[in-house]
Amino acid sequence: MQDYMLWARFSTGEERICDCKPLLSRSGFAALKDTEVCNSVYIDYGVTVWCDGEIDISPNELYTNGAKADKDIA
Repeated sequence: MQDYMLWARFSTGEERICDCKPLLSRSGFAALKDTEVCNSVYIDYGVTVWCDGEIDISPNELYTNGAKADKDIA
């Protein structure tokens, strides 16, 4: 998604959209300011990762801080 938004579907079938912009101020997520890096996101063993696993975010974090996805948006 655009503007540092991340869409996730969980094993329960629930879908959430997480705004990753607040993470960009943390040093561990600074590389994600580069939209090419941010868009290179993938799932590795159930965890959302970037940069060959150097940056990750837990599924719990995405679920807790994500907003319920509107089917028309996702």
